[in-house]
Amino acid sequence: MFSEVRQAILPIALRKLQRRGDLERAGLLIESLDRHWTDSKPFELLIVAPANNVAALRDELPRYSRIEVSVRAESDFFGRFSRFWSMTGWYRQQIVKLAVPARLGFGGFLTLDSDVCCVGDFDSRTFVQEGRALSRWEPKRHHDWWKQAAELTGVPWDPATHGLSVTPNLLHGDLARQALDFFRLGVIDPITALSFRVLRKIGAIPWTEYSLYTSVAERRGNLFDYHIHWDPCYFHETQLFSEHSSVWAATDFDRLASVPPGTDPHGKFVIVQSHARIPLDRVRDYCLSFAG
Repeated sequence: MFSEVRQAILPIALRKLQRRGDLERAGLLIESLDRHWTDSKPFELLIVAPANNVAALRDELPRYSRIEVSVRAESDFFGRFSRFWSMTGWYRQQIVKLAVPARLGFGGFLTLDSDVCCVGDFDSRTFVQEGRALSRWEPKRHHDWWKQAAELTGVPWDPATHGLSVTPNLLHGDLARQALDFFRLGVIDPITALSFRVLRKIGAIPWTEYSLYTSVAERRGNLFDYHIHWDPCYFHETQLFSEHSSVWAATDFDRLASVPPGTDPHGKFVIVQSHARIPLDRVRDYCLSFAG
């Protein structure tokens, strides 16, 4: 069960043509976490990256006393002959979010990426109520990967139900481990089994980390032992994520940037899509303008 949330995982791969921008966005995420983390003990952020990115991340990311950042190579967790290396970067980052916390024995943890910023104060108990997490949900009918995951895990497909939504979100290491172990087939490890599924479903998305996590927990009957049901989560006064204050395109930013400083963002985290091509100094001004 959830006792607290003071850990997060951030998979990142620095792109050759946008290396500086990737580093700066990750740095802004760390800065925003330091601004809004209110607990007495440090927040622990684990960054997992390709081995050739590790030195740059360790050397160039900012350091703050309230945020304990560690950078580890993907090769620390995945063997030389693992099918992990044959996956595209998008699937590799999904596997990292499940496999690394499971291996390291995480309890409750946040999943992050470098397009995410923290815009509201929180501590280790903000997202926990009576041992369960106030996670982020979405209707399953919105994405085909939910039906694919239902077929893969053998749970009934019901488009009227909801599953855990995409990054940022709250997961638990127990259920991450459970999701991977479900796909262990004798000598075939879970990553190999899942990579074969990707190859068989070229042109489709057979699974995401959240659809696997949700669907296996539904089959095992313990999803709501760890996560508060979606109905109260949608209307709870504490929201992990603000769709309203997130930036998906340049036109969104022009509208949102005019909001007066100190405005309530209606969530603790937002996304500012890097594909929107907003200059980082303007992104920083926007994300650090909210009340907190």
